[in-house]
Amino acid sequence: MKKIIGAITIGQSPRTDVIPELTKVINREDIEIIERGALDDMDKQYIETHLRPDPGDTVYVTRLRDGSQVKISKKKLLPLVEKRIRELEDKVDIIALLCSGEFPDYESKKPIVYPDKVLKGFASSISFKGRVAVLIPAEEQVDYGYKKWSAYFKDLVVIPISPYTSSLSDFERVGERIKREGTGLIIMDCIGYSEAQRDVLARSIGNIRIITTRRALARVLSELV
Repeated sequence: MKKIIGAITIGQSPRTDVIPELTKVINREDIEIIERGALDDMDKQYIETHLRPDPGDTVYVTRLRDGSQVKISKKKLLPLVEKRIRELEDKVDIIALLCSGEFPDYESKKPIVYPDKVLKGFASSISFKGRVAVLIPAEEQVDYGYKKWSAYFKDLVVIPISPYTSSLSDFERVGERIKREGTGLIIMDCIGYSEAQRDVLARSIGNIRIITTRRALARVLSELV
């Protein structure tokens, strides 16, 4: 009997960029994934008009169905995510949020896996005194990134680079910068970062440890389902 994962993106489904890579890492034939998106019922104009961040809002970055990037307000997003949880919880065995941003502990009949907590669990289990680079999608998130990760690492640099609008050459340049600065660990803090982008960093830098949101989430899901 198949186990069913409910995958909720903060953008629009299907996430054709994410789900195939998650499935590959989970590597189980008895798994089915049902997708929902917080923004599925909206067009781009509505999203950019009604969900855009106001001054002082925490900015989240996500992908629409057509592959384009949008920036949305965290506080405006939260009830939309909860709505999708309610739609899925009677249909699935476990729910996974496809976003590494911070979310409240939603009440649900089914377990919910938060990539943010997964990544923080990895970080809290590592004793590392060297420089850590955290990649985030947008310039507006830099201060947020330092606040989020400085509890775990003291020598920290937060680098904005979009997984949706940046080229592989952009990632190569970031890798070269990270190498010059003597960084020993990278955290790719967004579900949008792909295996191809990770591989470019690894080739640019050489011997370095890289934690990706997609791999971390997939490995936890493979243990729970």
